[in-house]
Amino acid sequence: MDSAQACPRHVFIDQMLYFTGRLSRSDLVSVFGVGVATASRDISAFTSSLKEPDCVISRGREGYWARENYKPKFNHNPEVALDLMTSSLVKHWVDKPNYGHNQPLSYKSLEAEVIAPITCALVAQKPVQLLYQTSGNNGLERLVVPIALFVASGFRYVRVYEINRQRFITLKLTRVISSSLDTQSQRITIPVDEEWSRQVILSIGAHPYHPSKESIERDYGLPRDGIKNYSVTAGFAGYLLAEWRVDCSGAGFLDPIQYPFTLANRQELEEVNSLEIAPGFQVSDYSFTVVISSVEKITNDLEKTIYESGCSDGLLCETDGAVSLRLRRTHLSLDQAIGSVLKKLSSCGLNQLKVIFQ
Repeated sequence: MDSAQACPRHVFIDQMLYFTGRLSRSDLVSVFGVGVATASRDISAFTSSLKEPDCVISRGREGYWARENYKPKFNHNPEVALDLMTSSLVKHWVDKPNYGHNQPLSYKSLEAEVIAPITCALVAQKPVQLLYQTSGNNGLERLVVPIALFVASGFRYVRVYEINRQRFITLKLTRVISSSLDTQSQRITIPVDEEWSRQVILSIGAHPYHPSKESIERDYGLPRDGIKNYSVTAGFAGYLLAEWRVDCSGAGFLDPIQYPFTLANRQELEEVNSLEIAPGFQVSDYSFTVVISSVEKITNDLEKTIYESGCSDGLLCETDGAVSLRLRRTHLSLDQAIGSVLKKLSSCGLNQLKVIFQ
């Protein structure tokens, strides 16, 4: 049934029972500002209107619980339920002129029948069986217990404990093909999710090579020293850095226009697993030698040129009439490490360059 013309409180009751399996009078009181007596009458009127009223059980002080065979009376947008469960956000649309524009959804629409078993399992802390899309696989079955919901870079995620492999992982909700509550299992005890409970500090500042560094600092209210600290859970840190477009390479390798921030305390976060998805965090050390065929011996002028090129960290060597520069560079890839050195040397007039590996 379309919920547009229905009583908003009845729609809310149906939504809570369908997506959480739980309802209390205090839910209606806090959201709609009605009295306890009115909330009781609303719940009674709603359950009486159901085709199967016994699918909602009164648990006294525990409120009302939906049976596993509960079927929603109205059509629901799962985004509304997820907003409520993720950030306690309840939206009310009113018939008034607006001066903005509609923001299109960045991902495919979520299906209520797929999301509801996951959110109910989260509330009850019970397992849910998922069919999950993975790379090169049309669907992988996972038995999980949901831990938390969050939004990052326009996508919705669920943090879960995977029972069979005894590990905590993060799944993207758009990749869940189907879901069903595991009715045979009771509420289970799971270990502490260290990544989700441990707090880490992200020290973020404007990218050192951004052409409008001062403007970036003003836009985001950065303090005088240019660094602002944020305390977040370790499991969420990488997603937040990706959403904020923070260059996490430690040396400003990424384009400062696309990534206007830099992570100032990268070394302190080396053991945080979620940072593997942070922009530029996966850097490596590369060793190589550049043979400078256009010169025959090391001179003071050559040393000055190398210094001015920005390659003074290299070791100049002269062997059998050949001059070479040995370097060890940290970069996102070997190609980028070599390319940056060759570009700097060429800009200083050095040519006939050849790269060798020893």
